[in-house]
Amino acid sequence: MANRAAFLAAIDETYRLRAAGDKFALQTHLAADAQFRLAGDATLMPGVATGPGHAPPAIAALIDTFIFHEHERLNAIVEGDQAAVHWRVTVSRPGGQKVSTELYDLWTIGKDGKLTSVLQFVDTALVVRLMGESPAAVR
Repeated sequence: MANRAAFLAAIDETYRLRAAGDKFALQTHLAADAQFRLAGDATLMPGVATGPGHAPPAIAALIDTFIFHEHERLNAIVEGDQAAVHWRVTVSRPGGQKVSTELYDLWTIGKDGKLTSVLQFVDTALVVRLMGESPAAVR
């Protein structure tokens, strides 16, 4: 069973590093075979790394696609080696307007304290809008 505080600290640190755009440091918190999947219809989100697949390249691609300006963990439930985390984030495309949205992640952690998987739920309509419109047109 994972230590709740350590598990949430690892997740919080990945979000901090994600917001900082530090792809290399973020990978140090992921298991070598960590997996990532963005829930939703991938055909609606062309150009967005949705997975399923190896976490480091997918997360690196998301860092290049979306900038996290602010993030706040709103709630978290930890049970055993899984954590369900609810976030509020302010995000934009590079050069685009900032928008606020909420995310929900389901994380799994290994016995070594490395994160082994993340399933992320997003506002698919917002992703489509951010990807399809010019930065100035996003509201």
